[in-house]
Amino acid sequence: MTLKKLKNKIITDNLFQTVIFYVAIAGFFCFTNLLHAQTPAIDSLRGVVEVAEDDSLRIEAMRALGVRLSDYDVVEAIKVVEEAIELSKAGGYELLQTDATNSLGIIYYGMGNYEKTLSCFYKVMAFHESRGDEVALSRIYNNMGLLLKELNRYSESIGFLERSVALKLKHNDLSTLSSSYNNLGAAYSEGLNDHSTAINYYRKALVLDRQHKDYYGIFISLGSIGHYHYKIGNLDSAQHYYNQAVMLIDKTDDRYMKAAFLYDFACLNSALGQYDRAIEKHSMSIEMAKEADARLILKKNYQGLSTIYDSLGDYKQALRYHKLYNKVDQQIFNDDQSRKIAEVESNYKIKSSQNEIELLKKESEIKDLRLNNSELLLYFLGGILAMGLFIVVMQYRKNVYKNRTNRILKQKNREIIEKNRNIMDSILYAKNIQEAILPENERLKSVFQDAFVLTKARDVVNGDFYWFAEEQNQVIIAAVDCTGHGVPAAFLNVMGNSLLNQIVNEEKMLEPAIILKELNQRIFKNLKYNHLQSKTYDGMDIGICLFDRTTKKLSFAGAKRPLYYFHNHELNIVKGDYYPVGGMMFDEKREYRQHELELKPKDTIYLFTDGIVDQFGGEANKKFMYPRFRGLLKSIAHQPMSEQLKMVEAEIRRWQGNNEQTDDILLIGVRI
Repeated sequence: MTLKKLKNKIITDNLFQTVIFYVAIAGFFCFTNLLHAQTPAIDSLRGVVEVAEDDSLRIEAMRALGVRLSDYDVVEAIKVVEEAIELSKAGGYELLQTDATNSLGIIYYGMGNYEKTLSCFYKVMAFHESRGDEVALSRIYNNMGLLLKELNRYSESIGFLERSVALKLKHNDLSTLSSSYNNLGAAYSEGLNDHSTAINYYRKALVLDRQHKDYYGIFISLGSIGHYHYKIGNLDSAQHYYNQAVMLIDKTDDRYMKAAFLYDFACLNSALGQYDRAIEKHSMSIEMAKEADARLILKKNYQGLSTIYDSLGDYKQALRYHKLYNKVDQQIFNDDQSRKIAEVESNYKIKSSQNEIELLKKESEIKDLRLNNSELLLYFLGGILAMGLFIVVMQYRKNVYKNRTNRILKQKNREIIEKNRNIMDSILYAKNIQEAILPENERLKSVFQDAFVLTKARDVVNGDFYWFAEEQNQVIIAAVDCTGHGVPAAFLNVMGNSLLNQIVNEEKMLEPAIILKELNQRIFKNLKYNHLQSKTYDGMDIGICLFDRTTKKLSFAGAKRPLYYFHNHELNIVKGDYYPVGGMMFDEKREYRQHELELKPKDTIYLFTDGIVDQFGGEANKKFMYPRFRGLLKSIAHQPMSEQLKMVEAEIRRWQGNNEQTDDILLIGVRI
């Protein structure tokens, strides 16, 4: 189930550090190609492939590029990795050739081409067995176990996976142990129907993932535990774990795993009779599976949709999806592929025997080999002379190539600088428009004498914004965090500001919970959610207050945002609801709780987005986090609000240090 997670795990450490360095440089030169590239990472890797002078670096960059491309264009991904293999062969880089072969096998696995997957994995396994590299063997054994599980050879699958776990524990290789535990659980559950053993492995995986704060791994383990409860008929428990997992789905861009999870969730919805939700999740899974060319998941989704439409009495649709299921199933596995798999396994066994014979021959030749000292000295001096000549020639060629490359780079730099200048001018103009639309900070200070607003955009335009309105003796204040940052978040920013003006200023809806409910419905209507990404991410986290200046009563409602307030010199926390405004991971019809507070003069309230607590910094380069933020507020609560603003800004600068700003920052403070 988690083979895709291994794509970036098996690489040599020193090469990996070099690749990261070149990727950072190449990322600057790839800016002009962003309109044609799937991700900045792909652009950066293409740049490394183009400019890298060292063949070993170019090979590793090509392998990593192929792995990245496999989520978007499988044909190009296979082509790039095969070129990396050929370049490795030509240069004699056996380890890099093996790593690239392993990545090629993983790509073929996602396509359902098990014959070629098995061929690649056997080559990798033979290489590492010849070297006695147990750490690398633990990982290829995991891959072999997962492949054999898909071929319904469960006993062999469990054998490989248990060997993988034993070696990882022996060498304390905990980084990928969680994936082997999850795969073992799946093999016991699907093959042997041993659910009690399966859940033990799933729970071990979850404990490891939480210890390492591996959110991708937690997402996988929660999904596995949910699938276990689904298999034994505990549908409520299955839904509980799937709901936890879906909160972490945005922690990975792995389309293969997202598609697999959405398929499992759709099966649960179908079992609960929630056919509309099941059809929606099957459809989302199909889109992702097509993008990743994951035929196995595609086949399962077609079968699931056929079953649902049959239950609904729509036999035409049921037949349509059943035909699609049969078509993909024939592509994945047929008699010819079974024969070829058997041939691959037979050839591997023959090759292993031949290798043993060759090894014995070589040992015999070594024993018979006799070279006198004069011959050895002659060979040594000849080698030194050839090496010196080779170094001179290579240095000359390197200088010629370097001068030519520098001229090209200078020209590209001039072009990039000009294009960057034009883009930045447009973004600065957009910033001016945004500032003209949003309320000025001085409006808040005109109502509350002791107040401040801290806004700090990560990019030029801001995704977080504060909103303010007055209606007679009542004041409404909101802190809004739009999905993402930069230009995309700024579009949501402007839309959110416009909708709040309609709801409050024009239609006179003043209760915070009602405002959030109405805003959620209008976002659904405006965004339409007809795009797969929008169905998962687009929305807003909001904390909103209604304060009556006469009665000193405050009403609060939050969508994933809390309210902090000091009353009688003590910090109190009012939590918002756990779902946002907008976004398709929750039902469209949402109710938000409203909290009522009675405040006194000198009480202080704070609304904020998550930009401060998510900022990386400090000596250990960790997030600022909520406990540290609460401690900061307690330490400055007695100060005037203008001084508090300065002290918060100073603490953020100190904590951030030389790190880049992680997210947009917004903090509103008001003293009653």
